[in-house]
Amino acid sequence: MDTVDPATPATGGIAALAGPAPSAQPPRVGAGFIVALTGAYFGTWLALLPAIQITLALRVQQIAPDDKAAVLSMVLAVGAVVALLGQNVFGLLSDRTTSRFGMRRPWIALGAMSGAVSLVLLATAANTGMLVFAWALTQLTFNILLAGLNPVIPDQVPPSQLGRVTALAGLTTQLGVAGGAFLVQALLPNLTAALLIPALLCLVGSGVLLRVLPDRRLAQARRAPLTWRTWLRAYWVNPRKEPDFAWAWLSRFLVGFGNVTLSSYQTYFLMDRFGYDEDAIGGVVFKALLVNAVCVVLASVVFGALSDRLRRRKPFVLLSAVVLALAHVMAAFAPSLGWYLVATAIAGIAGGCYLAVDLALVAEVLPSRADTGKDMSVFHLAQVLPQSVAPAVAPLFLAIGDGENYAAFFLGGAVVGLIGAVCNQRIRSVR
Repeated sequence: MDTVDPATPATGGIAALAGPAPSAQPPRVGAGFIVALTGAYFGTWLALLPAIQITLALRVQQIAPDDKAAVLSMVLAVGAVVALLGQNVFGLLSDRTTSRFGMRRPWIALGAMSGAVSLVLLATAANTGMLVFAWALTQLTFNILLAGLNPVIPDQVPPSQLGRVTALAGLTTQLGVAGGAFLVQALLPNLTAALLIPALLCLVGSGVLLRVLPDRRLAQARRAPLTWRTWLRAYWVNPRKEPDFAWAWLSRFLVGFGNVTLSSYQTYFLMDRFGYDEDAIGGVVFKALLVNAVCVVLASVVFGALSDRLRRRKPFVLLSAVVLALAHVMAAFAPSLGWYLVATAIAGIAGGCYLAVDLALVAEVLPSRADTGKDMSVFHLAQVLPQSVAPAVAPLFLAIGDGENYAAFFLGGAVVGLIGAVCNQRIRSVR
């Protein structure tokens, strides 16, 4: 699939056929582009992740207070299935988008606008059925946005800048969580404002990126055909042909499962273990997320620089999983909030270590630049699937003993995360 230089003049909205081959390295990107890309990711996570970790749980408690854990598991599972099916379709379509505005820009714009609408529905849902629908729509629309965003780094960033840019992009996840938690704390008990103001900031961040993005453009004559085999391959990369990609995918899935076990049920764990009510929990969760985010940022800077100096990625993945498992154990048996905050700090150190190398490693094992959108969507499944699998198996752990056994769930996540780090060591093309 041939693409053209974004600066090449277009005729009638279609770019000329001349341009670099898909395998050509992109030119260096400037500071303005890096800031805009980081801002777009930050806005996306600011709107989405606090909804997963705080506001969605509080909305469930408003609607189904007597069965909140089971209803939350159902809502999260349905939303994750939608995300699982959705992003790959739109990632595939973005690789074949011949718009004069570029290959990724239309999907970023569509995802940001429709994502804001979905959060409005989430804020106004009146019953469990409407809540399930609103969250499923939220997952779909934000995955449209991510289907446009995720290929931007492989599209635009050369290897010489990959570590720096991926480190910044990776940090936006935790910064989005912490920033969103701050907004939630400031706006509660007004859950509507807690959902809609982050949505507005997401629109702003995406809009800035759309203005500066030197998007790849695909000539109509070079567009690959869409067949039923193509649609099936939207969810698949052959592990025999691309074993490093397969091991990286499996590792991300297992480590992601370990992370989800702690993050998705943090609100209920703190309420049940330490007796916080709905009005106070926002501030408590914000404190935990802030401690975690500060440690993520500091650890990412330190371990990112060390990884670049040593020119190694895999040892840091293993180290992060071991430290994260320790944090899970401490959280599971935390006798006080202070102890739990220490556990979140250790988890932040582990997360920073992981983020410092993970995105750069992913970019280095992508099979083809011509299918960047599709391949990044396939890899994104490794992030989405844990959100579906973890809530599905959570009741098995929560039912151990007298019920609501969050400690067992956290410990199970620690073991799975360690297995994921071992799988990462099988990658051969990256040290």
